[in-house]
Amino acid sequence: MTITYALIQSFEQIAERSNKARIVTKAEVFQLLTNPEGVCVGVKYRKAGHEFQEHGPVILATGGFGADFTANSLLAQHRPDLMHLPT
Repeated sequence: MTITYALIQSFEQIAERSNKARIVTKAEVFQLLTNPEGVCVGVKYRKAGHEFQEHGPVILATGGFGADFTANSLLAQHRPDLMHLPT
């Protein structure tokens, strides 16, 4: 088991069993909410045509690009030396 998979699995369990974490997928973050000191304290996002806000610590994840092995992929453009490795 890779460390990333283990971390995600633990995070999913926390989100399922408590209100300490929330996982939102298939959403577009369009604004980071900041306090007067410039610290990120939440986000505004769109999902299924509706706008939402979440407040508190934020983790943004793009879903990764390591499995895109096409010739014009980000991996090919920026790290062609890794193209032969599995994700």
